[in-house]
Amino acid sequence: MTPKQEEPREKRHKLIEDIFILLCIASLWPVVLGWTEPIYQYLLYVALAGLIFIFVRRIRRFHDARNALRDAEDGPQIGPAPKREEDDLSQN
Repeated sequence: MTPKQEEPREKRHKLIEDIFILLCIASLWPVVLGWTEPIYQYLLYVALAGLIFIFVRRIRRFHDARNALRDAEDGPQIGPAPKREEDDLSQN
């Protein structure tokens, strides 16, 4: 798969992750308001598991990006520009 084919899929995954993070923040409000029903406890555990999953995915993306940059640096390099005669004359 080429990067252009992957891009819309990755954008959708990132959007879903961001929406889930916002929902996790909203899931903290029952605790702030002092609601103690068990369903809110289960909701917090689901939020925790989802946030850990998102954390692992983002760490992998950062590692992949770092490796891609490192591989690009090891690839073909552009050499120094050839000397021009004008440069030699200006140094004298």
